Amino acid sequence: MPKIVGVVGYHNTGKTTLIEKLSKELSLRGYKVGYIKHDPKGHGITDKEGSDTYRLFKVLDKVALLTEGKLTLWERVEDDPLHIVERYFSDFDIVILEGWKSLKGVKKIVLGDLPIEGFHMDESTSLEEVISYITEIF
Repeated sequence: MPKIVGVVGYHNTGKTTLIEKLSKELSLRGYKVGYIKHDPKGHGITDKEGSDTYRLFKVLDKVALLTEGKLTLWERVEDDPLHIVERYFSDFDIVILEGWKSLKGVKKIVLGDLPIEGFHMDESTSLEEVISYITEIF
């Protein structure tokens, strides 16, 4: 099972930007890094209404779209990120979860003034400090 770390914070606090930097640097250091984004409001649209995959996912439990070098999979699953990590990312070293503020059992990097337990960072926190936190907790 890979090591899991959450990056949490309010909207527009720089979570995705931080994750991009972390992912690039951790990969350069030899780690295989995965990423799962929380979309509690269902705003992340990867298909359009009326398309073949949209229509078929209405009646099937699993649909895939394969294009050159890329697989997009729609699958009905439980909303448990730890189960998704176990199922799809078991061969990774580190999986970064974006969101899931209330998820228990996951070390968190906290951006902004979110009042939860974790590694709180601000503008003065270096990328190296964050990477040290990630690699030391494992």
